[in-house]
Amino acid sequence: ELPFLRLHEDHATRDAVLSLAAAHRRRFDDLVVLGIGGSSLGGRALLAALGGSGLRVHFPDNLDPDRFSSLLAGLDLRRTVFNAISKSGGTLETLAQLLIVRERLRDFGPQAMAEQIVITTDPERGYLRRLAGRDGSAALSVPPGVGGRYSVLTPVGLYPAAAGGVDIAGVLRGAEWAAERCQSADPAQNPALACAGVLYAFDTTKGRGNHVTVPYADCLRPTSEWFSQLWAESLGKGGRGPTPIAAVGATDQHSQLQLWMEGPPNGVIAFVEVAAFKTVLPIPPADIGTDPELAWIVGHDMGHILRTEKRGTEQALTEAGRPNLTWKIPAVTAEALGALLLFWQAMTAYAGGLYGVDPFDQPGVEAGKVIAKRLLTAS
Repeated sequence: ELPFLRLHEDHATRDAVLSLAAAHRRRFDDLVVLGIGGSSLGGRALLAALGGSGLRVHFPDNLDPDRFSSLLAGLDLRRTVFNAISKSGGTLETLAQLLIVRERLRDFGPQAMAEQIVITTDPERGYLRRLAGRDGSAALSVPPGVGGRYSVLTPVGLYPAAAGGVDIAGVLRGAEWAAERCQSADPAQNPALACAGVLYAFDTTKGRGNHVTVPYADCLRPTSEWFSQLWAESLGKGGRGPTPIAAVGATDQHSQLQLWMEGPPNGVIAFVEVAAFKTVLPIPPADIGTDPELAWIVGHDMGHILRTEKRGTEQALTEAGRPNLTWKIPAVTAEALGALLLFWQAMTAYAGGLYGVDPFDQPGVEAGKVIAKRLLTAS
């Protein structure tokens, strides 16, 4: 019933994305993603964690005119491809960005629209689909039944990631591994179901509705932000729903940890622990000799110190009666991240069932869009 659980089976789309991304890596230097929310956060999470030798990929994400203008001014537009992403084909922010880009590309002739714009949208309907047909632009489809915030493993996230050098085949293999485990109705075998139940129970029976996601790896910070949108927009309905908070360790030990330890007992902390980093970076002795203020860290690898800080924080929270859990991954690899993303999407869907809400709509967001359109029309 949930198409996002089967996206790894769509080999034709995977191959089409890989072919298009390879062609664009040969011709262009930069890719600008014109999208917002779920149309931007997933690709950004994949690239931040796994980006390799590919195009420089930019996610302006917002309608800030200063930032967008500065971004375009700093690019060689002849060597830049633009990916406009909107499931509906009518997202205000995406259309506004695209219209500005089209005006800039007109200087390069009518073929620029076809060669330098990629449209990712509904396979049949919407303004962007019609525009792609008119201009002859490359067009990628968001599968029916997959909403924007569940679309990271569709061309929405896969094309920008592949263009930036991410091993998307590995990401999909990880998602397949996780999807197999999501077939089980036994929480002991299905970590997504277990975690959904734990977080739901702490929220509804213990008043612990602040759900903090803390990866101990800088490259996973955007993954935490991606999850915050997924959790908030899927579950915040009908006067209920948890509040997601994105953090990163060890940075937020020095900003939020005091609140987690001794503030209101209203949260659950979910860590992400990375067993091994790509880089081994030991702390050198330098000229400190045997100074006891520093000697205890000399010789330790920086990654080991970071993991130890996480475990110290975990134990301190536990001893203080502050509930926490840990997702462990062996390393930040394509397979591990694909599995983690799939587990978190499934966890969100399960939580929707527990909360008694539809985790795939966003009526509150739509109401704001309607009002904004009315105000713009009247002004």
